[in-house]
Amino acid sequence: MSEIAKTKPFPALTPAQRLHIEIYGYVIVPDVLDQDEISTLKDTLYHIEDDFRRTGELPGPSCFNTSTTETFFRIDNLPHLAPCFFDYITKPFIVGMAEEIIGGPARLQQSDAHIRRHLPEEPTKYGFHRGINPAYDHRDKGLYHFTFIKALTNLTDLGPDDGGTTVIAGTHKVPTDVPQEAIIAAAMDAPSMIHQVEAPAGSTLLFYESLIHAAGIIKSDKDRLLILAGYMPTMFQAWMDYDPDPDFAQTLSDEHRALITGEQKFHWPRNPRDLGVPAATV
Repeated sequence: MSEIAKTKPFPALTPAQRLHIEIYGYVIVPDVLDQDEISTLKDTLYHIEDDFRRTGELPGPSCFNTSTTETFFRIDNLPHLAPCFFDYITKPFIVGMAEEIIGGPARLQQSDAHIRRHLPEEPTKYGFHRGINPAYDHRDKGLYHFTFIKALTNLTDLGPDDGGTTVIAGTHKVPTDVPQEAIIAAAMDAPSMIHQVEAPAGSTLLFYESLIHAAGIIKSDKDRLLILAGYMPTMFQAWMDYDPDPDFAQTLSDEHRALITGEQKFHWPRNPRDLGVPAATV
């Protein structure tokens, strides 16, 4: 048995955490990263931004920038760019959480890291969106499983003015028959449904990609740094431009290569949990 399989917990979430994401579409899991991991990721991300500002060059092959403005720098397709990125994406606890929600083995579908800063003109509304139709779900042992789960970890402390991810709670199960604009308008009339993440650095926001969400509005002068990994069942193809770097993939162990490439596409085994089972310890 590989090291990642030995240490990947199941269930990864406590019953309370699993119930929270079931009801609200997200859960904040504390202390996923320690201070050394946070510092290394922050230093790496700032270094990539500084190099890009100086040279205009990307940090490696098979990656891209979604944004390079002064207030929003984002680098996408991370596994091969730095060891700390690879360690985050393959972290057994994070993969364990993702597989618990997906309901079986996962492959990496998306990875990106962000630096966000206060805008000169503060936005007056959120950029709410969802990335995938809520219909791609199944239920097992009474619990809701979904095909696309994201693990977004804050690398900076988030207070009320620091722009934490903002969601419309519970919308992960609202079908696309209901217009998204109507959902957003209804939620804005009842702000108790709009939840903004406030959490210390190292905390992970685990959420369904069907949940309507937005980047928070930064009102402070603090940079907001984060890293994100998205996972889907292994039978799904790479999303948009997130194909793994082929040379890097050949250097990996069989298990890590399967996680990054999704090469084990067939005979996907479901692995449901009972809500009452406590989280595993590793």
